[in-house]
Amino acid sequence: MSIKIYLPFNYYYLKKLTNLYGHVQINEDNVVVYYVLEASDLEFREKTINHVADNTRFLGSILNGDFNADQNQYLKFNMRLCFTYNSSQANITLVYIGITPEYLKHIKLILYDKQIIRNLLVGGESVNNRPKAYNESNDCDFLELSRLTQPTVDTHGPTNTKKKRVLYLLTLIADAPITMFRYIVENAFVNIIMIHTTIYKHFKEWQTTCDNRTRQANIALDRIMGMIVMLILFSLATQPGDFLIPISHYVIDELYSLLKVLEGSPIGLKLNIHLNNFFLDCFKYHIELWSTFLDFIEPLVRQVFLAIGVFGCLGLTFQIALLVDLISIIGLHSHCFYIYTKVLYNVERKGLSVLWQVVRGNRYNILKGRIESHNYMNRQLYLATIFFSAILFLFPTTLVYYIVFAALKVLTFATLSIFEFFRRKLLYLPIEGCMKWFIKGCVEIDCLQIKDVSPNDKAFLKHKHYNIDVSVYKIQTIQSEPNI
Repeated sequence: MSIKIYLPFNYYYLKKLTNLYGHVQINEDNVVVYYVLEASDLEFREKTINHVADNTRFLGSILNGDFNADQNQYLKFNMRLCFTYNSSQANITLVYIGITPEYLKHIKLILYDKQIIRNLLVGGESVNNRPKAYNESNDCDFLELSRLTQPTVDTHGPTNTKKKRVLYLLTLIADAPITMFRYIVENAFVNIIMIHTTIYKHFKEWQTTCDNRTRQANIALDRIMGMIVMLILFSLATQPGDFLIPISHYVIDELYSLLKVLEGSPIGLKLNIHLNNFFLDCFKYHIELWSTFLDFIEPLVRQVFLAIGVFGCLGLTFQIALLVDLISIIGLHSHCFYIYTKVLYNVERKGLSVLWQVVRGNRYNILKGRIESHNYMNRQLYLATIFFSAILFLFPTTLVYYIVFAALKVLTFATLSIFEFFRRKLLYLPIEGCMKWFIKGCVEIDCLQIKDVSPNDKAFLKHKHYNIDVSVYKIQTIQSEPNI
C-alpha cells in the first residue's frame, strides 16, 4: 500500500490554525489518495468533527507545533491528516495520518496550484466535458483532482432559478428550427428520400453531438455563423438563386467543350471513329436531356439558395451539407458518364483477359484454381481471335473516355471532400478548449510534470518505533520554473 496526499501549494506555507476538507479514495491498486481541497479556521468541539460542506468531508487540521496530542486525541476529532508548523521551519510538517500500515515506508506529499488543475485540458477538452467513467478508467489522479477542484455553483438560489428559467426559454426558442426539421425528416414518406442525402446524415451526426453535450461551444458557433451567412445571402444578394442557373449551364457548356476535344484526336491519340461517334452522340443526348430538365425545374432551382439561407437557423454545417447535395445534383450527369465508361471499361478488360487465354490455348480450371492448357476447336479459336482483335482495337478509345471521366469524378469528389472536411471539423474542433486556453491559460495534461521539492531537512513521519519517509513534490507546467 502507498499513500498520496494532494495539498494546495499555499497551504504548505500556511502558519495558521486551520481545518482541512477534501476527499479520500482508495484505488484498485491499493493506493490511498487524500485530496485536500478547501480550508477554514480551526474550530474544535468536544464531539468529533464530520463536517460536510460543498460535497467535501473533514480530513484534518494544521496545528501549532506546540500542540501535544497522542493518537487518541487525533481519533477523538476524527482526523485523517494532521500537519504542524513552528517558527523554525518555513513549511508545515506531516505528523499524523489515519492509515499507517506496518509495511508503509514512503508517503508522497504532492503540492498543486488550484488554477492550473482547474483549467486542465485532455485532448483539447475540459475534464468536465469528458464522462466520469473515462476519468476512472485512466490511471491518473490529475483527472480526478481537476474534477474535484472545479468550483461548485449554487443552483437552488432564487437568482439562479430565474436564470435557469430564462435559459430554458431561450433554449426552446433556439431549438425550435431543429425540432421542426426533425419532425419533417423523420416523417415516413419524407424519410425514404432524405435518408440518402448528406444533410440527413449530417443531422444524425449533429444530433448525436448535441445529445452528448460535449461540444456546446461548437454548436453555438455553428449557429452563429449560419445566421451570419443567412443575413449575407438575404441582404447582399437580391436574388441568390440567379447564381445557380448560370453555374449549371456553365457546367453543361464545359462538358460540351470537353466532348469537342474528344471528338478529334486528343493529345495525338487515334481513336476508333465509330465508337467515338457513338460515345459522343450518347453523351451529348444525355447533356441535352439534363439541360432540358434544368430549364423545366428552373423556378424551383431559383429557390434553392433561399433554402440554404433559411438553413442558417440550424447552423452553418447544415448549409454546407445542403450545398454538398446541390453540387452532387448539378454534377449528376458527369457521374453517369463515369459509370457508363467504367462498366464498359471493366467489360472490355475482363473480355481481353479471358480471350487472351483462349488465343494462347489455355483456360482457367475452376476446380483446381489454376490456368492449364486446353485443345480448342478451330471455330472456337477463330471466333476468339475475331472478338479479341475487335475488343483490342476498341479498348484505347474506351480507356481514354474512362480516364477523362474518372478524372472529372475525382475532381468532383475532391470538391465534396473539402466541404465535408470543413463540415466535420466545425463540429469536432476543440473550440471550448482553445477559448479557455486564451482566456484562462489552460494547460494540456501532457504539459504537467512532478518535480521533487523536498526540503533539505528530510521529513519523517514517526509511527510506533520506525520512521516513514515523506517526500514532497510539486505539480507544475513544463515551461514554468520552480519557485520553491
